[in-house]
Amino acid sequence: MGDATMTPEDSLALSLDTTACNVAEAFTDAYYNALSKYRSTLSSFYCPKVISTDSTVPSIYWNGEVYDDDLAFQSYIESLTYTWADIESLDCTVLNTRFLPAAELKGGSGDNDQDLERRMQIAVVVTGSLRLEEPAKGPMREFAETFVLIPNKDKQISAHPQFKNGWDREWLIQTQNFRFTEWGVSELGEGQGEAMKVDGGVKNAFQGRGARGGPARHFAAAGLFFKGKGKA
Repeated sequence: MGDATMTPEDSLALSLDTTACNVAEAFTDAYYNALSKYRSTLSSFYCPKVISTDSTVPSIYWNGEVYDDDLAFQSYIESLTYTWADIESLDCTVLNTRFLPAAELKGGSGDNDQDLERRMQIAVVVTGSLRLEEPAKGPMREFAETFVLIPNKDKQISAHPQFKNGWDREWLIQTQNFRFTEWGVSELGEGQGEAMKVDGGVKNAFQGRGARGGPARHFAAAGLFFKGKGKA
């Protein structure tokens, strides 16, 4: 559909999807870089803690473990000998275009129907492999991770942010759910040895997939399209 034939609703949807893609790429690049190299900064990626009668945010679920706050999770990650992520695919979708009240947006118009690209809640889905224990020969395990990001009301977010200088806490993690998607050797049943069956073939339990490179480079290769439809 060409620009000349797009309705105002289509133009708005395209603008929101484009911004969501920019947010997802900038956040993912920064988060997994911090996970690998700057683990003492991880707590800065999360929204302020809020406890209510039915939920607590940020909500952090990491491979079956629940962490009460960002500092507890950061402490756990820092206790690991080594962490390095190889991102294979990235996808995103807009969840709530009016998550941040118009009156709380710094530099906003105050109009509930405006500034949606700076007020929206976004889901980001990442898959890849995580290396633990040792830089060169540590085990690689495939994972899937989902984030829900919300705008940082303490930041004055520019309209249609491009993140030319990288992520700067414009959106923060509200919820996070990480799961390994393959078994480690120590978790396999007796007699399984170093390999496991995958799609009828034998695969090393810690074999990583995908070319090396930063998350931003993998973003395009992931086939991320508008309206949150991506393919690995």
